[in-house]
Amino acid sequence: MAEFPEKVADFTETGTMGVDISQLSSFIGQQPGFDPYRILGLDRSASEEEIKKRYRDLLHKLHPDTAGMEGTGFLLQMVLMAYETIKRDRGWN
Repeated sequence: MAEFPEKVADFTETGTMGVDISQLSSFIGQQPGFDPYRILGLDRSASEEEIKKRYRDLLHKLHPDTAGMEGTGFLLQMVLMAYETIKRDRGWN
């Protein structure tokens, strides 16, 4: 499981899934060490602008209408949860 966030980045960069998402249903928010910044492929020091830009980019790449392949829904949910976690932690509206 520890390699999963890198796999999200691999998918968005190469266009290949690279993971068996059937084994990851309990990952979102359940695993110790869930790091929303790793999910987005960013450092904790990333600026608000960098985070929002990366989030929008991942939404476009993973959305079922624009991904170019099926099966990206789970990855999209991980990105959504990561972004919401960062927003909450940073106190953004």
